[in-house]
Amino acid sequence: MKTIEDILRLIEDWQGKGYTVVAPVRSEGLVSFEVLRAPSQIDFDHVLTVNTLKDVTLPRCETLFKYDVEKASIEPSWEASQPIVVFGSRPCDAAAVTILDSILMGEVTDSRYARRRENMIVVTLACSQADEACFCTSMGYGPHDPTGSDIIGLPSKGGYVFRVVSQKGKDFASKVGLELDEGRADPEPELKRRITTDGIKAWLDENFESPKWEKVSENCVSCGACYYLCPTCHCFDIADEAGASRGVRMRIWDCCSFAGFTKMAAHQPRVGKHRRYRQRIMHKFKYTVDNIGKTACVGDGRCIRYCPYGVDITEVLEALRE
Repeated sequence: MKTIEDILRLIEDWQGKGYTVVAPVRSEGLVSFEVLRAPSQIDFDHVLTVNTLKDVTLPRCETLFKYDVEKASIEPSWEASQPIVVFGSRPCDAAAVTILDSILMGEVTDSRYARRRENMIVVTLACSQADEACFCTSMGYGPHDPTGSDIIGLPSKGGYVFRVVSQKGKDFASKVGLELDEGRADPEPELKRRITTDGIKAWLDENFESPKWEKVSENCVSCGACYYLCPTCHCFDIADEAGASRGVRMRIWDCCSFAGFTKMAAHQPRVGKHRRYRQRIMHKFKYTVDNIGKTACVGDGRCIRYCPYGVDITEVLEALRE
């Protein structure tokens, strides 16, 4: 078993070996993944960070290339390749990465995403507590689930026991001299929120025009908070920031809740927020299942915690099942 003090020393050593460490840091009452300046910044006591690993693998805004019309030139923009250790992700966030991997490194590979994933080590800290919004067990995961982790630390008597999950994790542990533990982990926390998704996919297959969509989306204000907080949402837009002859082309996050999402020059195919909310549910629980065989939800509950008008995706799913 490793104590918190042991872990802080390990992370300091990783930084000394040239690794950029991204970890949960508390600021102004919220805990979020940030590039770590000092190991003492890490918050071990939170339930879940506000942001997700999507901020590491698929940045909110990134420059794809610069162009100059007068010179007829295009200059691709690439980040410097560097090894990143994500320390302290929760099992739901690590599991979400495997869903993004299947989408963005599947039949068609997003080279930028793939490059970041290649250089990223995920060291997960399993959950010792849950809150009322957590429902990962209903989605087939769990507070101590190793899915998507390279190394997982399991709570044990106030410290953690670390175990290798992937070959990448094994290679990293060997490179940095991380000694793994055989100790017994504490019991998993019990989740109060439980739903069943049996029959959801079948219902969605047959009810694209159901009047239920207007009912379940009544409280949605199309703010997009659920998208920005979700670890598996990955839609983006391409935009140019340009002058008369020079500019940059950028990729930025986009959200199916926004009124302009999929809007074309002379037509908006999803008029009304209920149609855009339908797109969100269909994407997660039908289209992604059709495409990669996985539901695009890990039950992290961020969309429930932070929705300003109390839209609860578990209640929506139950309403649709009924």
